[in-house]
Formats: sequence, C-alpha cells, structure tokens
Amino acid sequence: MSTTELVGAEAQSGLYAPGADHYTSPQRRDAVKQLWEEPVTFSILQSALSQVPRASGLSVMDIGCGAGEGLHLLKALRATRTLPDLPHLTYRGLDLDRGLLDLAARTHHDEDDAQFWHGDIRTDIPDDPFDIYLSCGVPYSHLTADELLATLTRLFSSVRRNRTQSVVVIDVLGRYSLEWAPRWNESRWPYRMSFFHSDQAADEVLMTFWDAHSLRSCVSRAAGAAGCAISRQKLFDRSVMVGRHTATGQFNPGLAPYRTLINRMEDGETVPLGELRAPRIPHHAPDVVRAFYSRFATQWNSVLDAVAEQSRGLPPAVAGPMLARGLRAVEHSLASGLGTGHSLTAVITLDGTK
Repeated sequence: MSTTELVGAEAQSGLYAPGADHYTSPQRRDAVKQLWEEPVTFSILQSALSQVPRASGLSVMDIGCGAGEGLHLLKALRATRTLPDLPHLTYRGLDLDRGLLDLAARTHHDEDDAQFWHGDIRTDIPDDPFDIYLSCGVPYSHLTADELLATLTRLFSSVRRNRTQSVVVIDVLGRYSLEWAPRWNESRWPYRMSFFHSDQAADEVLMTFWDAHSLRSCVSRAAGAAGCAISRQKLFDRSVMVGRHTATGQFNPGLAPYRTLINRMEDGETVPLGELRAPRIPHHAPDVVRAFYSRFATQWNSVLDAVAEQSRGLPPAVAGPMLARGLRAVEHSLASGLGTGHSLTAVITLDGTK
C-alpha cells in the first residue's frame, strides 16, 4: 500500500468520520466562533487578498479543503461587504476525505467556478498557477516537519516555474496553546478532535505543533531550496484563551473551561469571574512565550477587575456581553503570531518572477 493510500485509509478510519456532522451542526458556530475566531480568520484572508494584484478573477487552491470552509469564508467576505469587490473565483479544493469532499460539492454546487478534488496534499497539489494557495483547519499539521518542508518546497518550486506572484496561507496547530501546556516540550503527539459535534468519535492521529521560529525556519528553507523569493510574511495566532479544547479539557484538565464560560457570558448568563482569571504558565516554556503570557495575563485580569467593578448591579444580560467584549479586545490586540493560539497561520507572499 502506498503512502497516499495509508493516509487515505487513516482519514477514512475515523479521524474525520464525524466531520460531516460537525460542519453541518448549528452548534459549531457558537458565540466564540462568530465573535472571537471568525474576525481573526477574516483578517488572515484580507491579509492574503491584499497581496494579490486586482484583476477580473481570483484563482484559489484550497489545500486540505475539507467541507469547503475556505470557499464559504471567502464568499462571506463578499456578502458582508468587507470586500465587496472580491472578483469572480476560480476555486479548487483538495482533500483526502471523500465524505467531506462530497459535503463540499453538495454545499457549493452552484458557486462561482468551484471544483473539489481527492488527493494527498504532499503529492497532489497541481502544478497549475494560483493566486492564493489557501489552507484553514490546520491541514499541514498532519505532516511531519520533514514532510511539510518537502511539500512547501514543491509548492514554492511550482510558483517559481510559473513565474507568478502568489500567496501561500499555511495553517497549523500552535505549539504553545494553553490547551495542551503539559505537552509543550513535544512538537508531535497523538491528537484527537474530540470537540466535533457528532455522535461518532474521532480517532487519535499524530499531529505536528508549530511555533513562530520553527515555522519561519521551515518556510525559509523551502524558499531557499526552491529558489523562490519571499517578499512578505505575516503570522497570526487564533484562539489564545478560547480554543475548543479549553471546553473539552482533554489535553490540559487543570485549565478552566474558558470557551464554555465565555460563550455563557456572550449569551448573557451569570459566570463566576474568579474562574476566568488567566492561568499560571509552566516554567518549561521558552522565555519569549512566558513573556507573552505575562503581558497577556496582566491585561486580561485587569479587564476582569475593571469591568467587574463597572458592571456591578447590572443584569447579566448586559454585564456578560460587556465583559466578554473587553476580554475579546485583549485577545485580538495582543495575539502576536508566536504559536500561542489554538492555531498559527502564516501568510507568505512569494515572488516567482525574480
């Protein structure tokens, strides 16, 4: 059996078996996803789109497309008039999971020019030129560090051969998320998407976790090997305090269920504010990570104290969303692309013409 067949079998055996249930569940788009996470995702997409020369069309290769979430997000930018001039899309999605691909095809059957292809991101990314090589949902974390280097080298080499100016969005799991602080000394370990909204259980699978230094190094090595110039790169953290595994507690049982508590606040419920205070950071974290969390905790706890005082006597329906808004501002303003969020995303602008 080939490597592609092995990975395909793994995907079909249970990793994404509950994925179709999850992506069609109304519970998936909770208040945190809509108010905390999607604004960051849109910022990432806008950063990528800002690097593409305006033209009559936009070609997108969505790597590890799953149920077509990337296409949904791109069109949401147009629908909300954030980017009303978003041009006609030529969209191609690539994924190993046939169930998710079928769902994507059904969901987006009448959308622009969209096709969904079955294939392995390590070997089957087409050589055709694209304006944006998109990824969301951390597909690259399925690869080992060596596999990611080889995959990016092939992708960057394609950009170089096609002599295009293209943007590559690399979405991976953040190594120093609070959700798995007990495993910060490891970069690859068995992970389970137990947050899926489904009666089916997701299997464990080995995943790779990345910080800013290691991801930048991988990108630089790939660009050097491909002879392709990097003209810009920007990193984004998403979900520093509200990752989905703060609710499951699967990998850090001692962590407060921040996502659950904040969802309750956003819905106007009463929440014990003491449970929302920032946690202590393990001593084995790198200095730069500890410094980040120190700054973050100071501002997070300051907002808790200040808003608690200001909202004294107000009904929960008013006080809860007010506090959530203040905490959300801390998360969005301080996230620094270090790999301290649930996911770490790099937006890389390549100039294959040089």
